[in-house]
Amino acid sequence: MNCPHCDRILYSRQHKTCGFCGVELPAEYLLSQTEMAQLKTEQQALAERRVIAKEKDEEDKKRQTAKSEIYMPPIFYL
Repeated sequence: MNCPHCDRILYSRQHKTCGFCGVELPAEYLLSQTEMAQLKTEQQALAERRVIAKEKDEEDKKRQTAKSEIYMPPIFYL
C-alpha cells in the first residue's frame, strides 16, 4: 500500500502519518484496533517462541560441549 500523497510504500499501517512526507493517512489505510491487537498477540507469541528456541540452542550447546570433554583413551593398533 502506498501513501496517497507521496506515493511511497507505507511500511507501517499502525502510524497515523506517512513516515516519509508526514501527511495524515486516511482511516481506511490504518489498521483497526482489532487488527492491531491481533498483530500484537502474534508478535508476543513469536517472541516467546524465540526465547524457547534460544534456551533450547543453549542447552544443546552445553550438551555438545559436555560430550566433547569426555576423555577417550587412544587406541593403539599393532
